Amino acid sequence: DDLRKHIESIENAIDSELKSNGVDIAASSNLHQPLSPPRNNASVETTVTVSQSSQEPAETVTETSNKPEGERLCELMCSKGLRRYIYGNISHRAKLMEEIPAALKLAKEPAKFVLECIGKFFLQGRKAFSKDSPMISARQVSLLILESFLLMPDPGKGKLKIESSVKDEAEMAAVAWKKRLMGEGGLAAAEQIDARGLLLLIACYGVPSDFRSMDLLDLIRTSGSNEIAVALRRSPFLAPMIS
Repeated sequence: DDLRKHIESIENAIDSELKSNGVDIAASSNLHQPLSPPRNNASVETTVTVSQSSQEPAETVTETSNKPEGERLCELMCSKGLRRYIYGNISHRAKLMEEIPAALKLAKEPAKFVLECIGKFFLQGRKAFSKDSPMISARQVSLLILESFLLMPDPGKGKLKIESSVKDEAEMAAVAWKKRLMGEGGLAAAEQIDARGLLLLIACYGVPSDFRSMDLLDLIRTSGSNEIAVALRRSPFLAPMIS
């Protein structure tokens, strides 16, 4: 009923437009027959026309739905959705590392988006990540996003713009992260996943002024940096400081 009313309103609009232009409505009536079961050639033509036009949006929807999930979520700047997607596929790391760096580049503000994705997980102490804890996978999601940010196509050498407010927020996060680790025994005694996260964060957004050279060395030693060396070398902040 709603569709029929909509079509009738369109027909009325066409009639009004034809009248205003002095066109014989009776002669042009075969251009817009009411939507009804086919009774003659004119109604069949109308049915075909409506069917063809109704298929066009469907094709568009199909094209959108065929886009990889990671790209779609990054375009939408949907941080929770991206985290859920990566969490659900965390066992397929190689596939994610191919998809996510390129997908992040599609975000309107990649630097801000990545910071939203990692959230405040760095404030959670070592006890929250005991053996077999589901929180371990959640932290791995954040590390993968940070690493992917460094591996974005052409992100380094000052080409990627990071807003000052985003950089300030990242610096506060790094300082708070370091403070927690120092309270748990120091950077040299940090868990690998903790040290790697902090190292990736400052590689992405900059090294705060209160980080000493020895702090960086401790993070590199304890983070298993060989596994993320390709990403670290792309850092516009960390790479120039280390031979």
